[in-house]
Formats: sequence, structure tokens, C-alpha cells
Amino acid sequence: MKRMSEKARAAGAGALLLVAGIAMGIVVDRTLLTPAPAQASALTVESLAEHIDLSAEEAARLRILLDSLHTGVMAAAAEGPEAMRAATQAAHRRIEATLDPGMRPEFRAWMQEHRRHMMRRMHREMTGR
Repeated sequence: MKRMSEKARAAGAGALLLVAGIAMGIVVDRTLLTPAPAQASALTVESLAEHIDLSAEEAARLRILLDSLHTGVMAAAAEGPEAMRAATQAAHRRIEATLDPGMRPEFRAWMQEHRRHMMRRMHREMTGR
């Protein structure tokens, strides 16, 4: 009888260690390995203004431009991915045209970082990771 008890304890301890290891793996993955969704700043005029040091006047002009571009981009989104891509690229060109030439590389880098962040988020959503 004692032998079965020792085997049962060993099996129970092994099962607890397995569950604890799985839980620890999940915690490590979520806290250390998986980047937080909010690592990129929001895609707003305010965050762009902070990133490339826009004046209040430049930010206000950019906000007006974005409001005017919004309808066209949303209409293009309804037409499909190619129309959306073309409308987005045209919007980026119009935004760049309003910026000082020295700010344009920073704007492109900011947009590229947002694209990378979006692609990582979409990949996590598709793969469940």
C-alpha cells in the first residue's frame, strides 16, 4: 500500500511541476517575449507633432489636411486593398508636401515604424501569438 502512495505522490508532484512549468512559460512569453501592443505611439497628429517637433500652427494645418483626406481614404478602403494602398500613398505624399523638407525623412521613419507595428499586430492576431 505504501508503494502505491509513493507512486501516486510522485505522479502528483510531476503533474504539478508540469502545470507550473506551463504557467511559467506563458507568463514569461506574455511579459518578456511578446511586445506590448502600445509600444508604438498612436497614429495621430499629436504623436506626429511630438515625434518631428511640429509647431502648433503646423499641427493645426496637418489636422485640417487629414480631415480632408479621411473621406477619400475611407471610400478607397471600401473599393479594396489596391485602392486603399493608392489612396494611402497619395495621402502620405500630400502630408509630406506640407512638411518642411528636413522633417520628411522623420515622417517617413515614423510611418514605417507604424507599418511594422501594424504588421506585427496583424501577425499575432492571425497566429494567435
